[in-house]
Order: sequence, then C-alpha cells, then structure tokens
Amino acid sequence: MVQVILCGRGGQGIVFLTRLMGEIATQKGMDVISSETHGMAVRGGSINSHLKIGSFSSPLIIAGHADYLVSLDESETCNNEHFLRRGGIVFENSLLPSKAGLLRVDAAGLARAIGRIQLENVVLLGFSASMADLGVSFCDIKDKLAVETREEVRSYNLAALKAGQEAADQLKVLKFH
Repeated sequence: MVQVILCGRGGQGIVFLTRLMGEIATQKGMDVISSETHGMAVRGGSINSHLKIGSFSSPLIIAGHADYLVSLDESETCNNEHFLRRGGIVFENSLLPSKAGLLRVDAAGLARAIGRIQLENVVLLGFSASMADLGVSFCDIKDKLAVETREEVRSYNLAALKAGQEAADQLKVLKFH
C-alpha cells in the first residue's frame, strides 16, 4: 500500500502521471483511488493529485500520511509537504542539490535536452520510480509507455523515462561514493 501526492502547475502533466500510474496499478489487479485538486483552472495554476494504491477507502491523503511527494515545481513542494509522513521522500524537479529526504533532478533541463519541455513529468516519474517503490515499478511504467501507438509520442516518452532513470543512477553513484 502506498500513498503519493503529485503536484505542480497546470499544464505540467500531473493529471497524466496520476492516470498513468493508476491505470498500471489497476491492470496489475491492485485497488486504486485518486483525486485531483485544482487551484486556478488555467495553465500555471496550482494542482495536486492524491493517489492511493492499496486497500484504502478515502480518496484524499490525510496530512502527515503520504509516503512520497512527486513535485514538478519547487513552490508546490512547499504547498504540499504537509501531506508527507515522517520519513517520507520528496522527488522534486529542481536545479538545487539533493539532500536527505529530498531528491532532486533537473527534469525540465533533461526534457529540454530531449527536445520537449512537456516531458519533464515523465523524466521526474522515471527518476522517482528508479529511486523508490511508488506502487508501480519503473519496468511497469516503461511497458505501459511502450504500447503507445503513435511512434513519436512513444519514442519521446521512453527517452524521457530513460533520462530520469539515468539521473537516478547518477545520484545513487554519488550517494554511495
């Protein structure tokens, strides 16, 4: 059982990530509950999603109970960190260095290098899923993205996922040396 808060700004792909993870977990026979909370209903407004994988009965995560916070925007990390349980982990799209409990990756920069800033969400998901058990594995996510019928979309998503995984691998090497 896992509880994940995904947050960012409108247009960054939070709803896509929530739907993707939920569909994967459902296909694996797991119980899934999710709920999105939108601020301004425009591109750039605050958004967060509550995703519960396991036998839960309520869609919203209680403050202090989330296992993970996956944040595409530093300011949204601050707005949502109260949901994180003690010992929970934040995965954040940021240029700042990682520290205990707050693992950061320049997902936007990696997405730009691939050629699509819109892929920052998939980069961050690849990074997060390579570092922790989000209820769905990196391989599950890769398999789901690989069945996309549009070649260009499939290719870009898989490249973004791999970029996130490689960033996680680099962080693991730095952490243990």
